Amino acid sequence: MVTWQQVLERHADLFAEVQPGASIALAPGSPPRANVKQVREAVPMQLWLRGPERMAVVAGEYRGLKSLAADALLLPEEGALDAALAHAEPLSELKRQLRDGRMLVMVMRSRKELRELGWSDFFEALGLPFQGSCR
Repeated sequence: MVTWQQVLERHADLFAEVQPGASIALAPGSPPRANVKQVREAVPMQLWLRGPERMAVVAGEYRGLKSLAADALLLPEEGALDAALAHAEPLSELKRQLRDGRMLVMVMRSRKELRELGWSDFFEALGLPFQGSCR
């Protein structure tokens, strides 16, 4: 099975315009209300972080929105990320999961900020129009 790092590298063109320091957080199986309040127990999280040269998958802990510095948060159902990795085209599978409601997306920046940070191609690839900000 491929890793998310390999997927990000395979689709480097989607992240070519993303600015260093920009990131997407993925918190699979997080508690249902974790997106609106502080989480008492940390949930394992992946951070897709743009470094100087490329995107990198970094392990982290999700403790709720107040402490999250990412540009967007993906909250997939338990097992959804593994299912996507098992698919021939993991990003296409993420897109399908979004359409099927198996993953919630919370946008943490304004449309203008997301464009300036270079996320347009990535969000378009997932079929996500820019609708504004959750904050």
